[in-house]
Amino acid sequence: MYNTIKRLLKKLNQRISTLEIALFFRQLAALITAGIPIVQSCDILRHHQKNKTLQYMIISIKINLESGHALSWCLTQFPRYFDALTCHLIQTGEQSGALPITLDRIALHKEKWLSIKNKIKQALFYPMIVVIVALVVSITMLTMVIPRFADLFQSVHSTLPALTRYVIDLSECLQHYYWLVLFPLLVITLLVYFFHHSLSLKRRIERFILSMPYLGSVYLKTILVRFCRTLATTLTAGIPISESLKTIAYANTGYLYTQAILKLQVQITRGQQLHYAMQKQLFFPSLLVQMVKVGEESGTLGSMLEKIAAMYEADIDYFVSCCSQLLEPLIITILGVLIGGLVIAMYLPIFKLGTVI
Repeated sequence: MYNTIKRLLKKLNQRISTLEIALFFRQLAALITAGIPIVQSCDILRHHQKNKTLQYMIISIKINLESGHALSWCLTQFPRYFDALTCHLIQTGEQSGALPITLDRIALHKEKWLSIKNKIKQALFYPMIVVIVALVVSITMLTMVIPRFADLFQSVHSTLPALTRYVIDLSECLQHYYWLVLFPLLVITLLVYFFHHSLSLKRRIERFILSMPYLGSVYLKTILVRFCRTLATTLTAGIPISESLKTIAYANTGYLYTQAILKLQVQITRGQQLHYAMQKQLFFPSLLVQMVKVGEESGTLGSMLEKIAAMYEADIDYFVSCCSQLLEPLIITILGVLIGGLVIAMYLPIFKLGTVI
């Protein structure tokens, strides 16, 4: 039965979103808190899932639970949806008898991270769509519409305005040298491919992004939010800081920060305090180091990390809202100039002929 379900899961193409995983954890925590056994809780939850992949995954978890396995072990069978950090946290919750609280904390952590990602995506979505539409419309006009106008103007035997000549020359160039459009697309595709397969390219791109004036700051704060909130979650769950750092290193985004966190873990195992180890790394701002120091000295490191994450989240929200307000009129202006310029360039000779007649 279990193997059959595993084969079914491989055949199903429907993905399970982070939000669905977070909701599953919240519902499971609520049912366990209400005193319902975990096997029965899984049976209840599977009937309320519209996602077939998630439904069959819950059935598989239930079968493994009935076989005597712990929930954390059951989740390790689905590494695509449950990373090592999540399984480790749940294992700690099982051992400490605080599984519902741990499930709620993991759900909150996933929801917070998803909220940040969605805000950044929403800020980028509108400009990207407008730019793509503008490029498609411009290329369509240059390759299909403007050549017809060019044939019409040749039969008139009249001197064309400079703007019209430039646009017609650009249209002819695009028709004869179409690879000028395909070449940048090919370069972008190759960069994306090598980014996923080349560690040296990842390091260079990450260093380049971090060096950018505004984008680098937002990228840095996004990584720090995840680092602080994940570390706070593991510490609150009772996992030692050295083990926490080792676990979250590979759950963090960014190759450079993964290496930095692993170096922190080495320093912590040697007996150094977290804030002192952070001072030796260039990737941690001084404000973060100072707040971590206060948290360590007062014995409230977990809550202090939550406050730091909330502070950086507020900065990201402010930056995203400012960008949205500034980009909208700018993009509309550029779009109007681009498309309007092509239209005006084609109608200028017609206006000229009208004045002559």
